[in-house]
Amino acid sequence: MMHDRQLIRGGDLLDGTGRRRRRADVRIVGGRVEEVGADLPSVEGETLLDAAGRLLLPAFVDVHSHDDAALFRPRALDPKLSQGVTTTIVGNCGHGCAPSVAGGGLEDYATPVLGPFPEEVFPRFTDYLDAVERSAPALDVIALVPHAPLRAGVMGMEQKPADAAQLREMAAHLDEALSAGAVGLSLGLMYAPGSAAEREELLALAQVVARRDKVLVAHIRNEGGRLESSLDEFLALGRDAGCALHVSHLKVTGAANFGTMPQIIDRLEAARAEGIDVTADVYPYTAGSTTASTLFPSWTTRRGTDSLLQVLTDPDARARALDEVRRPWDGPLENQFTSVGPDAILLAGFSHPETRAFDGRALVDIAAERGQDPAEALADLVLSEDGVLTIIVHHSDPQGMREVLCWPHAFLGSDGLPREEGYVHPRLFGTFPRALSTYAWQDGLLPAEAVVRRMSSAPRARFGVPGGSIVPGAPADLQIIDPSTYTDRADYQNPRRETHGLDAVLLGGRPVWPRPPGTPDAPGSGSGQLHRTGPVATSLPSGRTTGQ
Repeated sequence: MMHDRQLIRGGDLLDGTGRRRRRADVRIVGGRVEEVGADLPSVEGETLLDAAGRLLLPAFVDVHSHDDAALFRPRALDPKLSQGVTTTIVGNCGHGCAPSVAGGGLEDYATPVLGPFPEEVFPRFTDYLDAVERSAPALDVIALVPHAPLRAGVMGMEQKPADAAQLREMAAHLDEALSAGAVGLSLGLMYAPGSAAEREELLALAQVVARRDKVLVAHIRNEGGRLESSLDEFLALGRDAGCALHVSHLKVTGAANFGTMPQIIDRLEAARAEGIDVTADVYPYTAGSTTASTLFPSWTTRRGTDSLLQVLTDPDARARALDEVRRPWDGPLENQFTSVGPDAILLAGFSHPETRAFDGRALVDIAAERGQDPAEALADLVLSEDGVLTIIVHHSDPQGMREVLCWPHAFLGSDGLPREEGYVHPRLFGTFPRALSTYAWQDGLLPAEAVVRRMSSAPRARFGVPGGSIVPGAPADLQIIDPSTYTDRADYQNPRRETHGLDAVLLGGRPVWPRPPGTPDAPGSGSGQLHRTGPVATSLPSGRTTGQ
């Protein structure tokens, strides 16, 4: 086969280990790196790729994706391939397709984040893993068990504490999934139904994760005014259960809380010094994106999206809900409508002809155009879209984001919401080139070697999957870029623009981007594979050292 033997010659190399940039050729045989060195001689029958003036990098790992359903919609993964990502970690924020039951309310609630669900229903998480494996995905896949469907499959979308029998059933399903190769459990403590989970439930599940030597991942309850207490809740699970921890999209939101990230990182370092194995991920943007239902109080979604729609069509319940939308909330959850403000909230995901013109526009502007109060406009638009609406919220501390980028135990994750058309957050298309071109090369915030390692070999090691570096014996997952022009082009005005200066992406030695001519769009045509993982390695011991 034409891709069995290849020699990439004449380029520079950042190999993903943290080693300094150097001139090197790379020989690939049978989908793996066979040899790395200067001026390698060509061998008869191998394909020569001229990389003069180019830079070879390992392909990237998206530590925080929402590609669970997109794996079955191959073109939905083009934004990943187009920025050099060939490994995606799914199941984040507690969202996922499995385990699932038909008509349980989970699909409607999660669709704004995951996109359309596959037709197949997966009663057990192992069914989902098997389906991903059969599908021959476009990317390599690492799977977390999402807490929301795990919980909903046992007790529905009802937001109430789990009883002992329900806890045992959840723990059994989780143990089965982890033993089948899932890398850990992901919590979405800001979202229904996970926001109803109390410490007893979370600790019981964390203990299962610990017994299997896997990772507990969390979108913690609050990233604004109660960030410290929310982080402490999560760290206590690692301390008491003895499991490894990973904080999703670490950030500080709300202007009143800006400037507090150094204390948060100090807390994480203190936990690591105590022996709690905690890491995090970050995206290099100051806006987030999620489902519009999070702008409403939690009681409105106690049975999922159907509950929210019923509330918004009942005059008395709607009045109560919108009164709460307009004022800060008591309890652990943050009201972003008040803490950030409707002028910082963009709406996206419109599917009806009469509302598509609102895609990507600020809520306050839409409300003014309609002659409405922003909260009333939000309610009407959520109703018009049957609850399937997303928001882009400009809420995060820019200096705090830079401080997380500099923390050596933070990886890069896009948190992109896969959607084949319409307005999206630019992080879906630009996270990885932005981290390297803007924050390493342009701003000099940290060495390129460190950024590349934390987008390739380091996250794979964290989640128990070999590879991610261009060294002999490793899978030939790599990319060739033009360092003189390489940059992200997606922004808030044009969020779907693809990376500039990316020449080629290889997965297992096979070209996957630009899409080879004749590549079918149907599932089953990809070069990726599901990685079923064993115990993960600890990230301890470590300190806050520059350039890791």
